Amino acid sequence: MSEDAREIKVKTRKFSLRKGKLRICFSPLDDQVKIQELFLKKRHALEEIRVPFHLEAGGNGYEAWMDLEREKFEYAFWDIVAVAANGSEVYQAILGGQSVSLKMRLILFPRWYKKGGDSIIYPFVNGSRQFTIQSRKYNKGYDSCAFIWKEYLALLCYVLLKPYWDRKKLWLVCEKFCTMAQDNGLYFFRYCMEHLPQQENKHILYVIDKKASDYQAVQKYEQNVIQFMSFRYMIYLCAAQYLISTDAIRHFYIWDSPNSVFKVLYQARKDLIFLQHGVMAFKQCHRTYHKSGGNRMKLFVTSSEYEQDIIYHYFEYDREEIIITGLPRWDVLHDTSTPQHKELLLMPTWRGWLEDASEEEFCSSDYFTNYEALLKNKELHRLLEQNEITLNFYIHPKFRDYIGQFHAGNARIRLIPFGEQPLNELLMSCQMLITDYSSVAWDVYYQEKPIVFFPFDLATYQKVQGSYMDIEKEAFGDVVHTLPELLNTVCKYVENGFKEEAVHAQRRAYLLPLRDHRNSERIYKCIKAAKPGKKLNIRGKLGI
Repeated sequence: MSEDAREIKVKTRKFSLRKGKLRICFSPLDDQVKIQELFLKKRHALEEIRVPFHLEAGGNGYEAWMDLEREKFEYAFWDIVAVAANGSEVYQAILGGQSVSLKMRLILFPRWYKKGGDSIIYPFVNGSRQFTIQSRKYNKGYDSCAFIWKEYLALLCYVLLKPYWDRKKLWLVCEKFCTMAQDNGLYFFRYCMEHLPQQENKHILYVIDKKASDYQAVQKYEQNVIQFMSFRYMIYLCAAQYLISTDAIRHFYIWDSPNSVFKVLYQARKDLIFLQHGVMAFKQCHRTYHKSGGNRMKLFVTSSEYEQDIIYHYFEYDREEIIITGLPRWDVLHDTSTPQHKELLLMPTWRGWLEDASEEEFCSSDYFTNYEALLKNKELHRLLEQNEITLNFYIHPKFRDYIGQFHAGNARIRLIPFGEQPLNELLMSCQMLITDYSSVAWDVYYQEKPIVFFPFDLATYQKVQGSYMDIEKEAFGDVVHTLPELLNTVCKYVENGFKEEAVHAQRRAYLLPLRDHRNSERIYKCIKAAKPGKKLNIRGKLGI
């Protein structure tokens, strides 16, 4: 359910998870509310997917239980939702108003159920004090009591020598999941390594799993690179003055790990410099990154007054917290395309309602069928062959596991797995971009290349995700909705030598005013001028 969904505040008297049996005893704070049903509801699903509880009413309220072993759970977040009656009104609402003590018990003593050897299900109380269940793939490296003890030991080592660690004034830089080094985090880090004196950059560290393929991009700065989730890194995460990232603060830790004392403390007391991984325009994210939420930013990097206005009005940051600097990766962005090697880049973004979908669900989706039809289209194949053009299909990292499901059957089409080739190279070498709502459109627009937007599922996208920019009226490229329209538009640009239309080019001075290759320098100066926060925002993290 959405963050602003209807809520029933309850008092939870008892909660347990033992041997796969989930049990909750609760009573609504409003005596007039009568609970008729209770179930788990899959979040962000286009169709309502439920897993029912057994529910009994008693003198002290309600008792609900479920056998997790017997129920089928897709990998997703699941909200605990009630069908309630209040007089003649019957409605659905999420269970909320959970106590701070219950949230703290789940943080201090995390509990989970390992299902079938490869899945894990665990409960927690989110920042809105609502009961939530997550089902995901089991991680043998981190889903254990031994790892919880490692967290406590790292906290102890930090606390015992806190003045020593804090004097380091560490800046930690990372990108998505701490496995990437090809976006704004990498280029800001490189700027610091190559343009600042050693005395200035010695405290700036890049965080990455050194087993990741992108490690080679930062390997030459080895003394300023730290292994993700090493014991040293966990201490440094406690001590860091600033966290600098293209993504939310959660990306500095194990993705979707159960809440723990360590995790709550590092998120509560850290100032995040949000580099972003694209311009905020085509994807609504203000609920996730709102100033009053758990992902509050110290500084919010933007590219123009147009984008600053979006952050100011929707995210409610003060204007001095929204810095207009441009993105670090644009400092090295230049057109490397050549007439001898013509390339089209096809790069759609992800869909929230398909995240963690099974292969069967993904392959039956409109997303898959539309792009599969495009890749297999014979007219497209003829266009590529006759004009000696290569089409590079690069899928979003959240859908990287599905790249093997796509088939083209033509040597002119390359299906590029995530991480095999740096995205920046593909953006610079292409003559044109085909996308739906991806923010990489701005990188291509920056280079004065044509863009074709293919929002075939616009109505659904606007309903579930939403956009700040009106794609139909404000997009800086051609907007098409059907495969024949797309092919005709691509053909038009092939025939005119990939020349951008004037109506789109003339808006660039307003939408992208900073094109002097000094974006990282501006960001560095803004961070140096900022003052680290002192307040431990535990109340905000606990939703008090």
